[in-house]
Amino acid sequence: MLRLLILSAALAMAGDVRPPQRVRIAPPASEALEDLPIHVGGRVEATATGYRHQWPGVYFEAAFRGRRVVLRFDDAINEWRASIDGGPPVTIDRPGKTDATIDGLSPGAHHIRLDKVTESAAPARFGGFLVGPGSSLPAPQPRRRQIEFIGDSSMAGYAARADRIDCTEAQVRATTDTPDAFAALAAQHFGADYQVNAISGRGLIRNFGGTAPQGTMEQLWPRRLPAEPALYRDPHWQPQIVMLKLQADFAGFRPDARWPTLDALVADYAKHYGQFLARLQGRYPRAVFLLWWFDTSGAPPEQLAMLRAAETQIGTAARTAGARDILFLPFPTAEFRATACHGHYGLAEQRRIADWLVRTIDAHPAFWDGR
Repeated sequence: MLRLLILSAALAMAGDVRPPQRVRIAPPASEALEDLPIHVGGRVEATATGYRHQWPGVYFEAAFRGRRVVLRFDDAINEWRASIDGGPPVTIDRPGKTDATIDGLSPGAHHIRLDKVTESAAPARFGGFLVGPGSSLPAPQPRRRQIEFIGDSSMAGYAARADRIDCTEAQVRATTDTPDAFAALAAQHFGADYQVNAISGRGLIRNFGGTAPQGTMEQLWPRRLPAEPALYRDPHWQPQIVMLKLQADFAGFRPDARWPTLDALVADYAKHYGQFLARLQGRYPRAVFLLWWFDTSGAPPEQLAMLRAAETQIGTAARTAGARDILFLPFPTAEFRATACHGHYGLAEQRRIADWLVRTIDAHPAFWDGR
């Protein structure tokens, strides 16, 4: 069924005098259209029919001239957010195998950005932006600054739009919002391209509650798509800053044969974290590493000593591997309220966390390596 969405009300509320945009969603068009060159943010597999993706936070940007642009999807899983010239966003939710046509634009040149909003357990495909013959413009240039985020649910904006703690799986999907989570917000503040390589519930060597032992971030981070073994390779991706938030290892911990005590888990975690940073440094030799770390204020002396030993071990391994800089960032948990699904941060707190991260980076301008 053809669905028509009129954005004139949103434009009026924003004081925008541009013509109202219309979005028509229908089966793929048979007319002659040409693909726009695209700037891609995040990890994807480029194919002859578009871009396969699975990691959260991927985005696509293009430029064109004229009154109309077509977005081609093969995606029954994800919610998307499209914006023309920085205007009010259009939400496209689980489009399936369809074309979404945005028209009613003013004549002249336009910039379009498409953001993936949700997390997905399986790959899907974005088929690209299409326009009429002669309407394409060169793709936007990659940004000089690059940040990579490696972590878990908070980075992915897990249920950030929710107003309750108790949620169903469907409610989590409907309220997750990666573009408005702290990682994407901080990167956009600095005008940086970014990757959000994060999966809810996944830790470095142990996942939340001990689930999916063969799917930890240590194992999945190298992949182009988490569900497939093919490795990600892009020589042009050389982030100046890599931020890691890997603490799901300790959520729901219960002693087992591998880690009979919490001390054993922390020691193994520190060993593997150091090895992981050495691996990252080998790929990104000019990067600095920011580690979201444990707030030890008020911790018992034995826990404080255990975490300080882990910090020393991790930092030593990274510096021995040649890391340019490494900074542990104790997160002041008590200052933030987790009011969204399953004890996660809502949009307001996500913005406050982004501000916390921005202040940290602003205090170290050399992190940008002159860019």
